[in-house]
Amino acid sequence: MSEISTEFLIGKIIALLALSIILIYFGLKLKMPAIVGFLATGILVGPNGLALIKGAEPVEVLSELGVVLLLFTIGLEFSIQSLLKIKRMVLLGGSLQMLFAVVLIAPIAMILGSSWNKAIVWALLFALSSTAIVLKLLQERGEMDSAHGRGAFAVLIFQDLAVVPLVLLFPLLAGHQSGDPLHIVFLKVLAILAIVALLANWVVPPLMKKVAATKSNELFMFTVALVCLGTAFLTAEAGLSLALGAFMAGLVIAGSPYAYQAIGSVMPMRDIFTSLFFVSIGLRMDIVSLIHNPILTLGLALAVMVLNVVSAAFAMKAIGLTGRVAVLIGLALCQVGEFSFVLAKTGGQLELLSKEELTLFLNMAVLTMAMTPLALALGRTLAFKFTDAGPEDIKEPKLELSGHAVVVGFGVAGQGVARACRILNKPYAIIDMNPGSVQSFQKLGEPVVYGDAVNEHVLEHVGLKHAAILVVSIPDPLATRRIIVEAKRINPKVFILARARFLLTKELLTRLGADEVVAEEFEAAMEVFEEVLSFYKAPSEEVFKHIKAAKQAGPVDFRTP
Repeated sequence: MSEISTEFLIGKIIALLALSIILIYFGLKLKMPAIVGFLATGILVGPNGLALIKGAEPVEVLSELGVVLLLFTIGLEFSIQSLLKIKRMVLLGGSLQMLFAVVLIAPIAMILGSSWNKAIVWALLFALSSTAIVLKLLQERGEMDSAHGRGAFAVLIFQDLAVVPLVLLFPLLAGHQSGDPLHIVFLKVLAILAIVALLANWVVPPLMKKVAATKSNELFMFTVALVCLGTAFLTAEAGLSLALGAFMAGLVIAGSPYAYQAIGSVMPMRDIFTSLFFVSIGLRMDIVSLIHNPILTLGLALAVMVLNVVSAAFAMKAIGLTGRVAVLIGLALCQVGEFSFVLAKTGGQLELLSKEELTLFLNMAVLTMAMTPLALALGRTLAFKFTDAGPEDIKEPKLELSGHAVVVGFGVAGQGVARACRILNKPYAIIDMNPGSVQSFQKLGEPVVYGDAVNEHVLEHVGLKHAAILVVSIPDPLATRRIIVEAKRINPKVFILARARFLLTKELLTRLGADEVVAEEFEAAMEVFEEVLSFYKAPSEEVFKHIKAAKQAGPVDFRTP
């Protein structure tokens, strides 16, 4: 029985992957983001399409893990210090956005015939935006560090925090008594925050240090997964969302030297499971209902998107952002969010929403999600053309370096590169995999980060895209090859100086993209050659001339008298 079930499951996954590849391929040809392809895949394979998948529950379990990993990596890239910088935008901007959304949407719902309590429910459902979609689009565009990227993220944090009190509010709107009293929930949240602070300061840093010292990628990856999922589980037990807990776990590790290596460890899993999230959203759409009410559903979806843009833009403008940034934030937050599905399900259980209203809501929500990439693309042009700009529009790079040297490996050779840069007063950044060396040199003021330079995110963090030279001084030949290929992909113009042990490796590294290769075998031969000349008392001028001639001749001619 288990063998049949396994084959059946694999068959479904194969069909899902094949259909996703086809739709994403043609979508990219039409310059549509991959998210639209995943949504379309979910619609086609769902119960109202080809019926390859009868229900969304199995996919939703895996997709929620994708949202968890997405928020975890965002937390890794953000850090507590960065979060504190936008605390005003989180608290004031986020609260104003939700308030304006309710003020705009609830009266319209009442005009259309809803009671006051149901109108508030509709407004709250539409006021929440999709964390997964917004962050995915911002990351694909490289706009997470832009002013509107930080603003959208700040509002999303507030919305995630607001889910807990909203769940408590829904029973009150329905006239029922809520579960735990508010003060109990508040105490649970405080307890979780205290535990997270304890982990961040006294548990995780020494643990990660010991794990990194083993130099085992497998052990490091499993430890990162434990911190991520463990913190998410704790917050879920306290009544907060899994995704918010994962974000807090990312913040815990972000302050350590191991953040960028952690990003590289979870990135492949994150992309796979996050893709399943978008497929699960497509599974929810009821095509039959949409066909019967196309104008109503599409019209309401567009109206909700416009109202969300207006409410978010007004909120951002109210806290002092420029019109351009405010509109871009509004466009990013125009869709209905994944946590709205949770609230809608609660509303249905409390009989605040009928079955027909739930179906209409789900179709509208999926349409807003599917149209978000298009809204961003079209709206961005309008925002830059018709709104005012300000200094916040300038994207902040992760490291303020340009024309600098990137050094991979901070052994004797790497330290020699750093010394040369200091002598010439040139900026440089260092990547090293030895946690002890990283901590020691950081205390001395060296710009060194812990991480594996094979990971593109580590290379991007040290600003390789704007670097003038990359020096790969590690003794690992396989890693050196992969770093050269990845570096040339990120920055085709960067000059790459690589270290090789043998002469045979030099030709391979040159073919892969290295501009200059220092072969230890040849350099050792040159040093021996020089020492022999010196031993026989050859004049200094003669030694210098022969050494220069040998280097110009190269290794093959050097072996021939």
